[in-house]
Amino acid sequence: MTLKYLLFPFVCSLLACLALARLAPWLSLMDRPDARKQHGREVPVVGGIAILISYVLALKLRGIAGNMVDAMLPVGLMLTVGLIDDARPMPARFKLLCQIAAAWMLVRTTGFVVQGIPLPGVPGGIALGELAMPFTVLTFVAVTNAINMSDGADGLAGGHVVVALVFFALIAVATGQAVTLLLIAGLISAVLGFLACNARHPLMPQARVFLGDAGALSLGVLLCWIGLTLVRGSQGTVPAIMILFAVALPVLDMFTVSIRRALRGTSPFTADRTHLHHLLCLRGMSIELSVPLLWALNVGMAGLGLLLWRRGVTPAAMTGVFFALLLAKIVCLRVWSVSSARSDG
Repeated sequence: MTLKYLLFPFVCSLLACLALARLAPWLSLMDRPDARKQHGREVPVVGGIAILISYVLALKLRGIAGNMVDAMLPVGLMLTVGLIDDARPMPARFKLLCQIAAAWMLVRTTGFVVQGIPLPGVPGGIALGELAMPFTVLTFVAVTNAINMSDGADGLAGGHVVVALVFFALIAVATGQAVTLLLIAGLISAVLGFLACNARHPLMPQARVFLGDAGALSLGVLLCWIGLTLVRGSQGTVPAIMILFAVALPVLDMFTVSIRRALRGTSPFTADRTHLHHLLCLRGMSIELSVPLLWALNVGMAGLGLLLWRRGVTPAAMTGVFFALLLAKIVCLRVWSVSSARSDG
């Protein structure tokens, strides 16, 4: 792993973001503010294209592009669907069908399925049998949607992706998967190049480009592919639950938002401002403060999963911990909403 390989995707992604931003109006790839999107101006949604172009070029130059053949078709499908949706919004149900198709392709090309769900107190866990394929597909769809739903504040989704990739890189080092580590490092560099134009920092008070559905959906599928590559390459030492720990906060937020919408009797596909990053902003916290806070929470959850794995905790116990985090988030949000309502009253 050379310095040139680490720097090339960053520089290429940064320059691609700036160049594509100029072409975005002509390509109709502009995110326009509305009642839900309150960024105040039109912003190019070209981050996903810039990241993937830079990443593929880096892998080509390094001579390891052939290692991601299994991911090309599903990632390409998500990139295409996302680009069309960024230019002209598509029905949510159709996008969901495309996500299911991409996840199914990923399962078919890699041959990976979750055969059972390990649970505390259940010897051998729950065998899925014929439900193994649908369960695995829906899990990948959930991860992809979680990344997409987190793309609601400058730098948030990109930061979550970097956290997950660093988490995967540490697993690759621990299990001696050198080629996978190279694949991860190149993607980290490309995403950081995008974040230089997306996350708020002293030189940039607002995002110059957004990730867009093209970027969020394709990166979600890439994370699933990298995660299952690590699971398969570890010869059984890395449990599948580690994929969820890598993106713990976005996944937990997606589940709580979906539960909240279901309790209100609305469709889970209905966009609103009830995600955690929205709630923090509605309570007066700035983007500059709330986004790093959410990154830190995700680091903490991913770090907990990594610690449990390194300590030899069983997959069943790790699954129990993950569900405990979900319950804790639901309870904390409920307590917070009640206390906020009382203070407002």
